[in-house]
Amino acid sequence: MMRPQLAAMAIVMVLAVICGFGTGSVLEVPGVTQAPPLPPRNLRSNQTRSRMPNNFRSIATPTSAPRCDYKELMTNLHDRVGILVTLDEDQRHRLEVIDKKLDQLVESSSARMESMKAQQLDFLQRLDSFEHIQRLSRNTLDELKDISRTVRDVSQEQYPSSGVGTFNESNLNLSSRLDALATLLASTALSVRSVQVEVANLSRAIRRQSRLIQGKGFRSTPSQQPIFYGPTGLNGPTATRQLPSSCSYSFLANHGILKVQLTPESESFYVSCDEDWTVILSRTSDDVNFERGWLDYRDGFGNLAGDFFIGLNKLHALTSSALHELRIVMEDFSGNVAYAGYSLFAIGSEKELYPLVLLGKFQDSLTPSAGDSLSYHAGAKFSTVDQDNDNCLECNCALRHKGAGWFNNCAKSNLFGEYTTQNQAGETGIWWDTFSGQNSLKRVRWMIRPISEGTDDARR
Repeated sequence: MMRPQLAAMAIVMVLAVICGFGTGSVLEVPGVTQAPPLPPRNLRSNQTRSRMPNNFRSIATPTSAPRCDYKELMTNLHDRVGILVTLDEDQRHRLEVIDKKLDQLVESSSARMESMKAQQLDFLQRLDSFEHIQRLSRNTLDELKDISRTVRDVSQEQYPSSGVGTFNESNLNLSSRLDALATLLASTALSVRSVQVEVANLSRAIRRQSRLIQGKGFRSTPSQQPIFYGPTGLNGPTATRQLPSSCSYSFLANHGILKVQLTPESESFYVSCDEDWTVILSRTSDDVNFERGWLDYRDGFGNLAGDFFIGLNKLHALTSSALHELRIVMEDFSGNVAYAGYSLFAIGSEKELYPLVLLGKFQDSLTPSAGDSLSYHAGAKFSTVDQDNDNCLECNCALRHKGAGWFNNCAKSNLFGEYTTQNQAGETGIWWDTFSGQNSLKRVRWMIRPISEGTDDARR
């Protein structure tokens, strides 16, 4: 209330002081009326006093009032106030930019925390499984120790005291064999337990997939193999047979699951085969969350019997071992199926951030065609919610689309996005721009296969 008045008074006082200094005027003290002189007591005294110099001068009263240009002062003051207002607006704009950056940082941190929680949960589950296997192994070792003690007692009864050397040598040989047997049994128990867990997961996925197919009446046409399926077991080729390097040997697969080894020095791994195609991505339901972090996409996740992603490490190993072509199968919620094919497909290594380094010509001959919505992403690096490698300077495309992928700025397709159980429009769902716009898709499958050496693409 009083601040405007005080400010006005202060401005007036400042102007007055400035005017005073500017004109050089001095405030005068009113003169004092001189009293009448007293009669002199003696002449000599008066004469002595009269000889003293008079050092006091009268102060002349100025005849004209000091002048001050208030208009010029107010103009200067107005200019300075304008400068202060401009600085205040610039400061407010900077604070708004900082606040927006903080909001983006909070959103990115929340996504990273969710990814870390999911990884922690997966780690705890693996730890529980490991502890269970450890307890089984400990029980097995205890049983073997009991057997060893029994055998030792029987051996002592069979050998007399005179044959102590023979008994010690035989007992040492028997103990070493039992230790080797215990190690072998523990390793076998670990392997059996791991296979049991995988088989149990596959069985649950098969039952769930069967109910989904039966409930929704999804059937494959006679001219096309079933696009989505589930195996009844998990058995690779026999140990005596050399492992295949691709699904070109799909006749060795057991219900679509094949164990491959790209080179004699590399590690083997399981893949899902559809005839001679290797399936690298399958989306059929919301059972598996695809809004994950970098480590999950690097190593792969999901179940080969249902929804899964093969992993960027394996995908790089496959596409760098031989030239591959890519085929994408899509189905919308109206039952329309379409295809997108590319003559070449390969990605880079983790050191390069898994870029889409090779994407060949779009295959128009595939019908019905879904159109080309992937060439826009060629050359882009792979991005996840916790690692932003896209070409958008002001956003995180993975967070924006709730998934992952080779984002440019940002996307013409989002097949790693959020799965919806009904046809919805939005940039966070699973969509292919030239087929469904941004309407969600029901099923998606990515497949690759090696190119024959005699083809034009292979020669190039």
